[in-house]
Amino acid sequence: MLSWRLGWRNLWRRPRRSLINMAGVATALLFLVLLLSMTEGLREQLLENGTGLLMGHVQIHHVDYLPDRSLYDTIGGEEALDLDQFRTIARGHGFEVVTPRVYGFALLSTGDRSVGGEFLGIDPVEEVRLSTLLKGLVEGRLLGPSAARELLLTSGLARELKASVGSEIAAVTQAADGSMGNELYRVVGIIRTGLALLDRSLAVLHVSDLQELLALTNTEFHELALKSDDPLAAPGLAVRLNRDQSLPADSEARDWGQLAPQLRDYLALFDSFYGFIVGFVALFAALGVLNTMMMAVFERTREVGVVSALGMPPSRVITTLLIEALFMTLMGLVLGLVLSLALMKPLTSHGVDLSRWTGELSMLNTRMDPVLRFKWVWHDVLWPAASLLAANLLATLIPAFNATRMDPVEALAAPVET
Repeated sequence: MLSWRLGWRNLWRRPRRSLINMAGVATALLFLVLLLSMTEGLREQLLENGTGLLMGHVQIHHVDYLPDRSLYDTIGGEEALDLDQFRTIARGHGFEVVTPRVYGFALLSTGDRSVGGEFLGIDPVEEVRLSTLLKGLVEGRLLGPSAARELLLTSGLARELKASVGSEIAAVTQAADGSMGNELYRVVGIIRTGLALLDRSLAVLHVSDLQELLALTNTEFHELALKSDDPLAAPGLAVRLNRDQSLPADSEARDWGQLAPQLRDYLALFDSFYGFIVGFVALFAALGVLNTMMMAVFERTREVGVVSALGMPPSRVITTLLIEALFMTLMGLVLGLVLSLALMKPLTSHGVDLSRWTGELSMLNTRMDPVLRFKWVWHDVLWPAASLLAANLLATLIPAFNATRMDPVEALAAPVET
């Protein structure tokens, strides 16, 4: 108890210096909380946008479909795929949505304009639940729930074709049976994805319409996209699907990390970034405390000599200085936490709108939201706080051990602190 009283009393012997150090600790914690919360929000946005536009959390293909994307490598091979039955199996593995897709390449024409483009056949009802593709509607309406030879064009492709809502588009392609597939479609809407490559080439239609154009049966699909509650759990769920032989014949499940390894590797960098930044800031905060405690020991040389001559053991001297540093750091951390809570409330609710400076952003083939949102996660507060506390206490050990090595006679001869 004596060490606690001495530590508290010593803290206020130089109140100005102590308050400056508390402010330094508070500023360090505030900086770390803001930076890590911004990084956590950016990481979440990148993962959400990367998997949300089209990819989903897990995709299932014929084992030979990727990367060549052959028209003939459909899921299930020669066997018919019972989509409703597989949806039941997928729900049992933790997936909320399963939507089928068919891909094809065709020559699109309107009037005297012809452009090569990629066809994507979707189930409009399920696709809305899985991806944000159809949320980019800028003109017209979305596809109806059933096949009606309707077409959505991306904005860049519509410009190339000089097409608008109501235009008729002729499509010619190589069908799976060796014939030339051709059909007329009416444009019912224009969408924008935010990715230049997709916006120049993608046309979206009902999956049944595309199956008919490509001479595929209504049980043949090139891709099944799946969505779960947690994208970070997707790798384990994909392993379970493959291991439990729950997939159609000759098919394989791949999680988003396998489908987009660059995105996976970039997100993995955030973990090492956390450690580096926290360690860097904690080091500078510890240097401030080290300077303060060394000055405190120097000013109290005579006092240390007196208590040592009276029989205070070295361990008590060390404990007293550590308690002083503990009080100073904890008060700084409390102040930093209060400031963090005050600033994080609007940042987590509204974010920081960068659109006036950046416009539309894309990164790693992923559309980025120009509104930077912060995410409050308690481990982004507790971990920096614990690191700052540990660094400051370790820094205090240096002057504390120096104090115990003082010769009492020489310490008593030191000038009295004024």
